[in-house]
Amino acid sequence: MPLSALGGIGKRLILPDQAVFFMLEAIRKHSTGIVVKGFLGLLVISFAVWGIGDIFSGGGATTSVALVGGVKIPPDQFNTEFQREMTRLAPVFGDRFDRDQARAIGLTEQVLERMITRLLYGLGADDLGIVISDNLVAAEIRGDPSFRGVLGEFDRNRFRQILSSVGMSEQRYGSIVREDLARAQFLKSVFAGGEAPKTLVEAVYRHRREQRIAEFIKIADLTMTGIAEPDAAALEEFHRGNTARFMAPGYRALTVVTIDAEELAKEIAVSETQLTEAFEQRQDEFNQPQRRRLRQMLFNDEDKAKKARQRLAGGAGFAEVAKDMAGMDADALDIGAMTRGQLLPELAETVFTLSEDGVGGPLKSPLGWHLIQVVGIEKGGQRTLAEARQELTQDIAREKAVDSLFSLANNLEDELGGGATLEEAASRLDLKLIKIDAIDAQGRDAAGVKIKGLPTRPFIETAFAMSENLESPLTEAGADGYFIVRVDRVVAPAPRPIDAVKTEITAAWKAEKRAEAAEKMAQNFLERLNGGAELATIAAESGRRVTTTEAFTRFGEGAPAELPKDLIAGLFAANPGEALRAKGGDGHFVARLKEVRASYPASDPAGVEALGKELAQSLREDVLAQLAVALQKRFPVTVNRQAIDQLF
Repeated sequence: MPLSALGGIGKRLILPDQAVFFMLEAIRKHSTGIVVKGFLGLLVISFAVWGIGDIFSGGGATTSVALVGGVKIPPDQFNTEFQREMTRLAPVFGDRFDRDQARAIGLTEQVLERMITRLLYGLGADDLGIVISDNLVAAEIRGDPSFRGVLGEFDRNRFRQILSSVGMSEQRYGSIVREDLARAQFLKSVFAGGEAPKTLVEAVYRHRREQRIAEFIKIADLTMTGIAEPDAAALEEFHRGNTARFMAPGYRALTVVTIDAEELAKEIAVSETQLTEAFEQRQDEFNQPQRRRLRQMLFNDEDKAKKARQRLAGGAGFAEVAKDMAGMDADALDIGAMTRGQLLPELAETVFTLSEDGVGGPLKSPLGWHLIQVVGIEKGGQRTLAEARQELTQDIAREKAVDSLFSLANNLEDELGGGATLEEAASRLDLKLIKIDAIDAQGRDAAGVKIKGLPTRPFIETAFAMSENLESPLTEAGADGYFIVRVDRVVAPAPRPIDAVKTEITAAWKAEKRAEAAEKMAQNFLERLNGGAELATIAAESGRRVTTTEAFTRFGEGAPAELPKDLIAGLFAANPGEALRAKGGDGHFVARLKEVRASYPASDPAGVEALGKELAQSLREDVLAQLAVALQKRFPVTVNRQAIDQLF
């Protein structure tokens, strides 16, 4: 089929997200390793900004989670998008991040809104009559670096191989590209000439970069001396006025039965036959190729890469050169641990001949010119059964424990349903029974010590949501455990007697008096400054020092870390010579504005340009939001909440 025929379909389709997702995964695996850090990123960006797995309208399932201008969003496609977002967020929330938690934080609405918005832009492009020619689609595909051969030219065999590996036809892929280009062209027409006005950029620049220099005295609360010991009447009054600060927490006495896979696994014996079979089944897992932990900097032209290499040879640090010459921050250099097969062929041979800390390059690839440093070398090799014995034993035992977990849980419920107490059921089934005399809502005992060995969340929440003498249902504790808890006694929070907390009350009373004295001194200093006294004179008389700041911005850049935000804001509202005070952290500050430094856009063209881009992006985002609202009026949106609920 000629390339010009790509995307020559007349009817829009709903393309499954799974196909596109697996396509990208296959490209990553086919092109290997650095693709993830390099040209696959470019490929993904070109589509994913608007969403490759978009809704391409037309037929589909009879049900939908949403209807946008007559186009359905099928449940399976929404579910795929939702699951992909969960996978992306899992490292942030932890391994136990589940669908219920994801929905609780609003991920359902975010994913649905994004899908609807992308579809609205596509319908807007259709409505505007935007037509993408076959030649433009072909040029876009030919220009994609992921489809280039060893000579850097478009390679039809490589193109077909990649699409074939994910079961996608050239026609379908062309449709994806066509839809993406149409949507991009539509949005481009909206943003034509969309730059922030020069007067706006310069006004914002002057506001943001204006600076102040101030001098100040800090009056730390702890420096205030001469605080007398409180008498009994003062302590009683302070105790009455601050009862909540000296409360004993509420406690519960609990009886708990737990079923935990980790505990069950400790009691399970694993035979030699089982170990041998598991080892044979997992041979590939125990055959580890050598991996190298790498950092790279990437350049568009060879000359710049060579100059960077010269600086490295002269002793400059890798991160320093990358920052100066490639504009790459230190955290962007690390590309992780790679096997030879994960690297691009153009890089692998050289990289795997380098010693630790060695640098290779410049090396040419479809991405550009690379300088690669070997940060560490992880030796590969085949692990023996003896070396893998402990890991295999634990895995087999845990697998068996998980299998028996549900059976034990059912047996426990049967025992309790038959009238057994928690103690009787635990004894008959040989389950762990825990008696807790006192536990607070933070999981601490009466002495304030954290109680160990408790079931995981939501154990504490469950125990403190129940009344005395009630027993919870069988409740999941994490992924591989259950518990039942009975509340044997409830001790409500209560004020502690003054004699029991006399030391704490005395310390709190003194701290309050020191803070009051510091505030009074700060007010006195302020009044003297306003009366014409010099800050240096006041400081000398009180045994304190004057600190003069460097020039700082209204956002605190350049200001001492201890300077309160309220004081910084006040200084930007003050005139030179004006004094003010503010509370901050562990004391009070008295400051005088010494100098105002105006900012001049003409002196920082690079900064003005960067700000202009930032403001333009903000304006574009505002326009996009307004555009989506306007498109909804033309293409009504209906959300099927029932269909969404059925997915959970």
